[in-house]
Amino acid sequence: MTPSDTISLQRPNLPGGHIDLWYSYLDRITNPLQLDQYYELLSAMERDRLARFRPERVRKEYLVARALVRCVLSHYTDVPPHRWNFIAENHGKPVVQSPWEGYGAFNLSHSSGLVICAVAAGGQVGADVESLDRTTTGIPLARRFFSRQEVDFLCRAPEHQWQELFLQIWTLKESYIKAIGHGLSMPLDRFFFTLPDDGPPKLYLTDQAASPQTDWQFAQLRLPSRHHISVALSLEDQNSDIVVHAREMIPLEGVLSGDPVICSAANNWFFLNG
Repeated sequence: MTPSDTISLQRPNLPGGHIDLWYSYLDRITNPLQLDQYYELLSAMERDRLARFRPERVRKEYLVARALVRCVLSHYTDVPPHRWNFIAENHGKPVVQSPWEGYGAFNLSHSSGLVICAVAAGGQVGADVESLDRTTTGIPLARRFFSRQEVDFLCRAPEHQWQELFLQIWTLKESYIKAIGHGLSMPLDRFFFTLPDDGPPKLYLTDQAASPQTDWQFAQLRLPSRHHISVALSLEDQNSDIVVHAREMIPLEGVLSGDPVICSAANNWFFLNG
């Protein structure tokens, strides 16, 4: 194998602007032997971290998430799941240490029994998921964390839409700060989103509110389980759109869903499945 061949294997073979979104439901993983197999995939550092979690639900979420990211990355190459090693950048964002040195165009999130992993060929990728049944939402919480523009938008909306719109904005914000690797160290009112009826969400910086940031694209999709997902991707080609393919996977068992859910400009960046 030539050096160029080696480099070509350092990332998934995906078109530019495409995101593969993989998801696993915890309640479909019930065999204790499966969880034992997932544990065997973990590094020593990951096992130490797992041991610090007390609630069984949290332990299972972490275990499935770490197994999912390994099996997802192995989907694109012949590297077995146990071979992946990760390190954390500043603020804790993980990147692959080996065998794809420095690869970081992936992101994990989990909420209410669902674990997701977003993957792209390159750039900065972020993903966040929340259940629409989450109760901690609303205008008072928005006033604490959101920008003035987002709070004004929520206040103008009908009250019965507040919870859903809050979660749309919240997951968009989370996907962005996770993509840039800042986590919650970046104040959430330093940037804001608009939700156009005829296209994808748009990102604005609060101190540059006159025009949107064109080097980022965002998409949202909804699963039948009432999980709302937002994904973020930095684009080298600012004229391109992103396309999201979502598939269900059980780690070490394979892909469950047949035809992927596709989220693209053709359906206004939002897909309601089921």
